[in-house]
Amino acid sequence: MQRVLMISTNSETVPQPTVPIGAAWVAEALRLSGFEVQFLDLCFQKKPLAAVEDSLRAFRPDGIGLSIRNLDNCDFLSPQSYLPAVKEMVDFIKTVSRARTLVGGAGVSLMPLQVLEYLGLDHAVVGEGEHAAPAFFRAASVADACRVPGVVSTHGSMPKPPQLSNEFVPPRPHSWVDTRRYLGMEPVLPVQGKRGCANRCLYCTYHNVEGEAWRIREPAAVVEEMLSAMRHTGAREFEFVDSVFNEPPGYLELLLEEILRRGVRARLSVSSLSPKGLTRDQVRLMERAGMTSLVITPESAADATLAGLGKGFGEADVHRAAEILSGSSIRALWCFLVGGPSENGESVAKTVRFVNRLPRKESAYITTGIRIYPGTGVHRLALEEGMVEPEQNLLHPAFYFTRELTPQKTMEMLQRGVSDLSRCIFPSEANEKSLGMLRRLGTLLRLPTPFWRYAGYAKRISPGSRR
Repeated sequence: MQRVLMISTNSETVPQPTVPIGAAWVAEALRLSGFEVQFLDLCFQKKPLAAVEDSLRAFRPDGIGLSIRNLDNCDFLSPQSYLPAVKEMVDFIKTVSRARTLVGGAGVSLMPLQVLEYLGLDHAVVGEGEHAAPAFFRAASVADACRVPGVVSTHGSMPKPPQLSNEFVPPRPHSWVDTRRYLGMEPVLPVQGKRGCANRCLYCTYHNVEGEAWRIREPAAVVEEMLSAMRHTGAREFEFVDSVFNEPPGYLELLLEEILRRGVRARLSVSSLSPKGLTRDQVRLMERAGMTSLVITPESAADATLAGLGKGFGEADVHRAAEILSGSSIRALWCFLVGGPSENGESVAKTVRFVNRLPRKESAYITTGIRIYPGTGVHRLALEEGMVEPEQNLLHPAFYFTRELTPQKTMEMLQRGVSDLSRCIFPSEANEKSLGMLRRLGTLLRLPTPFWRYAGYAKRISPGSRR
């Protein structure tokens, strides 16, 4: 039996650590395919290279899978790449192991050849790895491994398109990951009900990672995963991490009705809800099923900017969603992406006025600038406007920002215009140590989630807080 060591390289813990469900999903697929698998999660390792060395020497793998969640922090004002630490690890692995190595993950799928060149590796998988990884490690030769659908190689052969299946491997993250460690930082486990996205937002990378069509898991299988996690980990809170929770039409209802039918007693949240088509009946169903909070992603409250971003809805939809949510018990975090195409002083002012009208139970997360990734609409626009060069290596973070404004002017408008800044979170503040401390304290004291609801308290105890 071949031995495969799966390494989740993500060590970022702010604003909160993220359970590596993608890497765990691949590990489970390898196990079901007959491999002996060991899983190494580096998130909480104080000495990651020592942990890698210990695993390599003790397990002596025939194959190594490296999972890279993000290439960088996507922060326009304080960009930070995560790849140097991964390269240091790869260089070390080469000194102690000759195992066939495959790198993958959401970050890799965006720029596979550039990642391979930077890391000095030969093979990457684009998209999901549940089918590609077993075939890659089972291949009798390197040439056969290069022909696996979804595998990109530096050897020059044209890769076959990734295999996007509607048959999902039953995920068991608690079998591979120390979920209790994550629950100790924030008592919420992620769960995915579907993959892919049929929308056409200008900046989005989901098409490269998960495909351009919705691929839906059976609601019964999703609920069974939740019940299994509750039995094995004691978790009582779950966050749906689908690209858009309320699309395609009808799936939200099927999933939440199955949760009610099975009598699941848990607090639920959503990482991405669209204002488009949101109804009062949907929100009432969400409340009945146990939904207590959600993140809603309009990105702007101005028609011109929404059209420029290709969101597929207008400011009337944003205001209608706000009215519906304001009458519910669900807390909402509104996400805005300022500085995109067609953004100007008037559109920023519209977003500021919208934020100022939000009820007390709701907050806003505001980012500036858009990370440019190859193949996205914003990349094509940036090329047309001369913001990036055709041969520019986008592994090094580059950002789109409207020529109608400057970042400094935009931040001044936001800082001066928002009436209560304690209810707004900016990326730099999400990385504050005080917010992480508040998360840990909230878990210890069993304070109600979501913990972003306490961001105002964290800002008040942070050095240099203004108001």
